[in-house]
Amino acid sequence: MPLINPPLTKEDFINSRWQDVINSSERKECSAYNKVFWNKAQEAKEAGNVREQSVFEILAFVTGAAIIKPESTEEFFANVFQNLTDEHLNFLTEIAPEISYPELQARIADILWIKKRNYQMAQLAVTAYLQSATELEDPEKWSWCFERIERALRLARKINYQAEVVVAHIEAVLNRYNGEDPLWLSVKLMELLQEYKLGNPTKYAALAEKAATLAESCNDWRRARNYWEIKAKWHRFEKDEDSERTAQMRAAETYVKEAEDSLKGTDPSYLRALNFMEKAFEAFMNVRGNNQETIAAKEKADEVRKLLSQYQEQSLNELVPISHETDISVQVNIARSHVKGKEFDNALFYLAFLGTPHKVSHLRQEVLKIAVENPLSHLFPSAMINQMGKVVARQSKSVLSNNPDEVEAAILFEMYKNGVHYQVFHAQAYIEPARYQINLEHSVQEKDLFAIVSNNPFVPSGREHQFAKGLYAGLTGDFITSTHTLIPQIENSVRYLLRKHGALPSKIDLDKGIEDERDLNTTLFPLNYPQINSIFDKDTLFDLQGLLIERSGSNLRNRMAHGLINDSEFHSPIMSYLWWVTLRLCCLPILQQQQQVKESTNPWVKFDGIFKDDPLFDDFVEEMAANRRELDAEVAAYEASLEENQSA
Repeated sequence: MPLINPPLTKEDFINSRWQDVINSSERKECSAYNKVFWNKAQEAKEAGNVREQSVFEILAFVTGAAIIKPESTEEFFANVFQNLTDEHLNFLTEIAPEISYPELQARIADILWIKKRNYQMAQLAVTAYLQSATELEDPEKWSWCFERIERALRLARKINYQAEVVVAHIEAVLNRYNGEDPLWLSVKLMELLQEYKLGNPTKYAALAEKAATLAESCNDWRRARNYWEIKAKWHRFEKDEDSERTAQMRAAETYVKEAEDSLKGTDPSYLRALNFMEKAFEAFMNVRGNNQETIAAKEKADEVRKLLSQYQEQSLNELVPISHETDISVQVNIARSHVKGKEFDNALFYLAFLGTPHKVSHLRQEVLKIAVENPLSHLFPSAMINQMGKVVARQSKSVLSNNPDEVEAAILFEMYKNGVHYQVFHAQAYIEPARYQINLEHSVQEKDLFAIVSNNPFVPSGREHQFAKGLYAGLTGDFITSTHTLIPQIENSVRYLLRKHGALPSKIDLDKGIEDERDLNTTLFPLNYPQINSIFDKDTLFDLQGLLIERSGSNLRNRMAHGLINDSEFHSPIMSYLWWVTLRLCCLPILQQQQQVKESTNPWVKFDGIFKDDPLFDDFVEEMAANRRELDAEVAAYEASLEENQSA
């Protein structure tokens, strides 16, 4: 935005008739104003009115960014508004008190707080945000109202100004809806109160129960679950442990109901049902209390486990065929159609099951076949070089050696190296097109990922936010954040699962009295921890080894830990593959149980993989069978159209 001389004044603002933009907007919200402000700026430019043009350009700029959300730091938004010079900010300071429309006033006042640390503007923003929330309140479009209330409370507490007024506003909204609003406003407001330990626990526990019961009556299991969890937390605040356990049990039961619903309707999915049943098992197992107090929860968990075993083989047929052809146009179309038109949660689950890690047996066969057909390729040392020209991996032994140990080492070196190509192909042909389609259809926020990571056997309690943040970052293409966030969490989850299987993934230095945690370079190898074979199947384990710790593979864990990945490489397909693997581990039931699952006879799905002995696996089949038939038809139709075009 160019500066003008003399600087803009309040009179320029008044003379611009900016109120016409607000009055013409049906929705009193900044993003609705933004386009009209830009149009007004263009009209002023064409008319040669430079000062009016500048007024509207500034107003368009400040209304164009998303609302200043608590989940983003103030430093982040300071950068968003970095093009505002001191001259612009002085102009905004002058006009802010004159603005009679709370939405625009709140936005400008908040910017002046962030950029100038103007305390009076912060106070003005708190008041204006509440007024704007009142104007935007709509139970069907609840997020506009809630975001402004949330920002008002966080800002009020930060500057120690009228937080009690904001709390009173929240409680008035909760009282007005009385647990009967159709969507999420009451949920979010109660969670906000609980975050700061505000509100009357007894009163709001009863309100949460009422709302949960109403949500269950219309099969809105996710919202009902949120209310039961909120109720449990209110009881925790008042130290009513029995009522807390009862509410936790009701929350866990919603997963079972949601699994049952996943097998009904026009788009039944054993895959989704499988996921919900695993979450139900975890939720029942996590009910708070001692052994005697949680007997009922453990009994329900056993019932769920029995149901899971009935779903497993059904799920195998839902796996999507993966083909590794040079022309990936067919795969791209399959990937996009696989998630297209689905609700966000379903689309993400479908993406998670879009193929499996490449089979170890196939990688080995490839290496041996090349060794036989082209023996010269294995007579010389093999090395891998990084972007700086340094050798980062070297295999000096030959597949054709007479020493069996040397042969095996050489084979594994080539297998890990070849595995990278399949990972990259999978990302380019399937993951990225599907991810693009999901972002095209859904406006995703970080909080939308919590449904996947909560009550998840791969996600230890207290790590949900980190997993959600990493998965959200990767979904939206920020692979720098997703890679740095997810790799340490994978490492911790592996230790967590090993402990659940009776292993001790740490090392004690008796002389110093120090206990150090083992990293993935140790925990992912069966020679060190044979229990790892009870957690991951051989294909998934090999894939993780190559992706994270093997020098001849992608080795992302070690390269990231030592700062060896440059900016451009974070945008490579392998980072997308890492994100997908994490998503898959969060969506799949990864713990193996007693019941053996037979390998599918489907030639498109040879699977001795991650579901192998898991009680969640039976449910995973029938929906994918229907989906697979649907995809078969799509591919056949696509190939037929290609043949018609060629013959024409």
